[in-house]
Amino acid sequence: MSSCLDTIFSRVSVRMFKPDPIPMDVLKRIVEAGIRAPTAGGGQEWYFIIIVSEEKRKKIHELLKKAHVLYAEKVLRKPLRREVMEKWVKVMEEGMYLAPAYIAGYVDLREPIYSDNYRELERLWVHQSIAAAFENMILAAWSMGIGSVWLGVPLLMEKEFNEILEPPSGLELAGILALGYPEEQPKPRKRKSLEEVSKII
Repeated sequence: MSSCLDTIFSRVSVRMFKPDPIPMDVLKRIVEAGIRAPTAGGGQEWYFIIIVSEEKRKKIHELLKKAHVLYAEKVLRKPLRREVMEKWVKVMEEGMYLAPAYIAGYVDLREPIYSDNYRELERLWVHQSIAAAFENMILAAWSMGIGSVWLGVPLLMEKEFNEILEPPSGLELAGILALGYPEEQPKPRKRKSLEEVSKII
């Protein structure tokens, strides 16, 4: 098995991080791996913000707690039971998702490359491009002993997150990665079998 496949098959999401900072040259290398991802039409219509300041990280963590409560109470088809929600909030208070670095990915359609009639499709394609970039970053980080988790709940409070992140005007938040050295080694989640999720024709 190649080292690439080793990385893919061993990777797990990490939600509890050591406070140790990630060197900036390592973070930049991770983002460089991200922008090597395939991008729709070669447009590279993405923008990334690396967050390392303690003040910003603490504010992001506070918002993540609020966004997760909103997710649990309003978004899930079956809201979490109160005791489960209370346990979840307690774990977040203890530091879950508090990371030494975050990377925010943004859709950048300030200079679109497709006609106006296909703007919504272009937006979707850019989201797909950012997803590919995030996966590259996740795998690059893991190959260097750095864990991560992909956070989608910030989209529930985009305005509030943007007040902290201060992206250029006109950008749309696509997601945030939390990164850090793992506090513990999570067990891999069981995956559906190949037969359940695919067919050969």
